[in-house]
Amino acid sequence: MVSGNSNKWILHVLFWITIYFIYIAQRIFMVDEGGVAQSISPDLLLKLFFHLLAVGATSYVICLKVLPLLLEKKSLITGSLYLMVSVYLIGLINRIGVIYLLEPLLGIHKEKESLFQIATDIPVLIQHYIIGNIAGALPFIIFYLILDRQMVLRKQLETEQQKKEAELIALKSQLNPHFLFNTLNNIYSLSLQQSPLAAVSIEKLSFILDYVLYRCTDNYVLLQKEIELIRNYMELGEIRYGNRLKPSFTFSTDNSYKIAPLLLLTLVENMLKHSAGGVNGQIHFLVDIKAANNRLELVAENSFDESSPEGQGIGLTNLQKQLDLLYPGRYTFDMKTDSGIFSTHLSIDLT
Repeated sequence: MVSGNSNKWILHVLFWITIYFIYIAQRIFMVDEGGVAQSISPDLLLKLFFHLLAVGATSYVICLKVLPLLLEKKSLITGSLYLMVSVYLIGLINRIGVIYLLEPLLGIHKEKESLFQIATDIPVLIQHYIIGNIAGALPFIIFYLILDRQMVLRKQLETEQQKKEAELIALKSQLNPHFLFNTLNNIYSLSLQQSPLAAVSIEKLSFILDYVLYRCTDNYVLLQKEIELIRNYMELGEIRYGNRLKPSFTFSTDNSYKIAPLLLLTLVENMLKHSAGGVNGQIHFLVDIKAANNRLELVAENSFDESSPEGQGIGLTNLQKQLDLLYPGRYTFDMKTDSGIFSTHLSIDLT
């Protein structure tokens, strides 16, 4: 928590500066037995600083070393021993610093205890140093636990978001390669025939590829752009299948809504694959999209081969995964089949 990020260091420095001023404020309002307020002097500021150093050392040892051990059930004994030894050593160093450094700086000259006497005078260490250091460390321990918890939650959210974005990228990248391959073959065939439809097909395919690869990188795009994408996609299919496919496509909206990119294309692509690619003769293909009152309603129908074991394939599974990630609890998606017609109804809350 205390390394690798300058912002964390700033928080720590600000925290200890605040604690130092709190110590000073406590002394300002503290009065002795005669009711006289304690004055703020350089000597007092130096004493408070020495105490703050010991409190800080205790705080970091407990947070960075002791707490991780205590949180592991198998390390409770190790953590407890580490706590007792560390607070004793910090208290010992604190008292040595006071006797051999602070008191001379303050002009206090008296017979000094030996290091052995200081180290073995446990009651004085506990009463005047260890308890005070632990009590002073409690605000930082609380601060640390709150900040650490927030960081854990933030990392979890970032990990979930990265996972979600990676999954969406994978799902959006599943533009059917068969569509691209068959479209290029169709354009090649049209070019051999010197058909003017070859140029039209290239233009529409260029729009689709440009949009899919470069222009739908945002989380949400204008619904009108998605409609234009679907229109080009369907018109390419119409060029390929000729008189067999005469799609009915209607769209109306009362506003400039935004939607997750390539979502609707997944549905239309699945329809075209399982109708035009699997049905002989005339193809029934209908898409009606309405966007009003912050809600999108899509009704689609396509003919399909009921004897096909593949059914509607992975396209709709892909779509539902995207909907679950992008619009959790904000959509409904119904499907039904009747006499060789596959119908879908998609409703999305766009707010």
